[in-house]
Amino acid sequence: MPTTTAPRRTYDSTPRYTAASGRRTNATPAARPLSAADEWLTVDEVCSELKIGRRTFERWRTLGTAPRAVRLAGNGPLRIRRSWLDNWMEASA
Repeated sequence: MPTTTAPRRTYDSTPRYTAASGRRTNATPAARPLSAADEWLTVDEVCSELKIGRRTFERWRTLGTAPRAVRLAGNGPLRIRRSWLDNWMEASA
């Protein structure tokens, strides 16, 4: 019984979309230098700046009144951007 093989797919390395159209390209973007507003802060750094305890910060998170925070790498440490903290402080003042 003869066997047939499917033709191999070829992939070219040219981008499917151009940057001019606003769509994704295969090129990786150049890394931007971090400014002070883009600095990642730990929860302890935020607590010391606000002069509150860690438990107070966690309570604020539960109540939904704490500044925006994300977990890095999905299940990693909780971090807050400096700009998010500044915006939160301006909004709550």
